[in-house]
Amino acid sequence: MTSLNSTTTYNGTQVREIFGNLSIDKTRLPSSGLTAAGIPSFVAEWLLDKVTPGSGQLTSAEIEKINAFVTKAFPRKDDANVIRYKLTQGEVCKLIALLKVRVKLEKDQDTVPDPLAHIPILSMDNCSISTDLIERNEMLLRQGIWGKISLALLDGKPEIIDFDPFQCSNVDLQAYADCRAQFSTDQWRDLMFCSMGYNPEHPSYTTEAKTWVLARLLPLVEANYHVMELAPKGTGKSYVYENISSKVSLVSGGKITRAQLFFNGRSREVGILGRHDVVVLDEVQSLTFDNPDEMVGPLKTYLASNRYNCGGFGDISSDCSLTLLANIELDTYLQPRNPDNLIADLPKFFSETALLDRFAGIIPGWEIPKFKREMAASQVGLKMDFFGEALLSLRRDNRYLAYAQQHTQFDHTATVRDQNAILKSASGFLKILYPHLDLTLMDYERDCLKPACRLRQAIRNSEYYLDDEFRQFGRDILVETI
Repeated sequence: MTSLNSTTTYNGTQVREIFGNLSIDKTRLPSSGLTAAGIPSFVAEWLLDKVTPGSGQLTSAEIEKINAFVTKAFPRKDDANVIRYKLTQGEVCKLIALLKVRVKLEKDQDTVPDPLAHIPILSMDNCSISTDLIERNEMLLRQGIWGKISLALLDGKPEIIDFDPFQCSNVDLQAYADCRAQFSTDQWRDLMFCSMGYNPEHPSYTTEAKTWVLARLLPLVEANYHVMELAPKGTGKSYVYENISSKVSLVSGGKITRAQLFFNGRSREVGILGRHDVVVLDEVQSLTFDNPDEMVGPLKTYLASNRYNCGGFGDISSDCSLTLLANIELDTYLQPRNPDNLIADLPKFFSETALLDRFAGIIPGWEIPKFKREMAASQVGLKMDFFGEALLSLRRDNRYLAYAQQHTQFDHTATVRDQNAILKSASGFLKILYPHLDLTLMDYERDCLKPACRLRQAIRNSEYYLDDEFRQFGRDILVETI
């Protein structure tokens, strides 16, 4: 895999011509201040295109217009009482926020419970909502959806009387593949990179660095794909996960409970692993469990079988991918201090090779340059809501895994888990870089199989260091294309 910079000049006009209104000038977002206000990029870019369409940095007039809109439409945490008061005065409050719906089942209840809507920013938990709105927006029952909410007080209770979702819900994958066919591989790689929010023309982003940044998308395109990224601070590990889709849940450090991750027996609500497509645990080096044994057992089961038991409530199946982000120390050469055991800085339970072996790989984040302001995208890329939904839609397409299986050969050095991990990673890179599946065997080896092997080799290195059992296979995993 080459580490040289691509010589391709980024062509924003080509992106505009091929993707039309699904593209946006990425310089619009940083100058808007929307992300600083806590609005994720997949909402903010949609909003910018509706309220202030155009290109280039926002003008003073456009910034004023967008600020006025945000002030009026986006509630703050301390607006809850103000909105409640307006409701009591007969007003219909229209606001833009994340909306979720929950259905709570109770034992020995004679009547079927009504679904209840929840507006997290206002801590409003018990809003009525019609089944018609839910059926038109089924994702409300899963991760929730950002959109324009019309809220009124009916019979003394707040009710969602209308809802207009902002997020892209359906992607024509054949049309997406047809668009890919109009770009070279370098052009498409840079488009993916730009759409994530990074500047593909910055000299620090070599082709190899871009590969590891794009690897952050693997949990989106591959179901039940579990991976770690270990990196020094400041490489932007969590940025894309925070901003790409509400189907991705980011949990930052600290203490994670069994109820939060798996199932809350008291409220009978499924945890985040059962509701999202991707769960990201950030700052894992500081992660703690109240009872590690109680957590690690179900976690190992889930990572291996895609299901977990809820202790009396039955099994829950999920295709959620789990991503762990952690900071590690580097030496004076900017390489890991513990190259043979990269997980040395993680909590002790990760040293159990039975758990470690269930992860597909480790993204070498130390090979990604630290993020600086000029490294933000300044070209035309795909709108984040469309981009995220396109990636997530690819999870259900098995043609890419079939291609990887057909063109990959392992020898005795690869265990079954090694093989499955490398094939899934290679399949993921195919989805990201070659969604049209028009490539040569050399393309596959260079852009998909080699980085897939590198990800898994990092797991093998730690297993080889920690557990004599893995030494029978040798240190290196040997794979070739066929």
